[in-house]
Amino acid sequence: MRKIRIISPKPRKTFSERLERHARALVTHGQLRESSDPIVSLVERDMALTLDHLDRLRGVHRRINKSLVRHECDLGTAILQREPRPPVYVDPRLPERDKLRDRLRKLDEERRRWSVQYAKDLQSLMDRLLSLSSKHRELKQ
Repeated sequence: MRKIRIISPKPRKTFSERLERHARALVTHGQLRESSDPIVSLVERDMALTLDHLDRLRGVHRRINKSLVRHECDLGTAILQREPRPPVYVDPRLPERDKLRDRLRKLDEERRRWSVQYAKDLQSLMDRLLSLSSKHRELKQ
């Protein structure tokens, strides 16, 4: 029997994942003990608020994506339920099918727009978290 060797068992965490994990640990540790330094506790509360914004942003994005996929599936089903056009005469359902395809294209454009907006919002929150983390590190030293 041959053994299978796994080269990398876990994918490496990205910088943003490590930053978020570090910030969550600082916030949790800060909530367990009330810091005597008001500036450090202020930075920790600001980090907690930023992490809360991240969680809410992810939830909103998840709900929007789920809704868009549901609409896309409904439209895809409606398109598939239309019979193909007969070769002899013009199909009266053809304009309706084209309208459904146009709505499907618009949904795809909306999904792209939301994905870009999500990436921008996520980046701004991660930048804020990074600056707060560095401020916290400087204050602790």
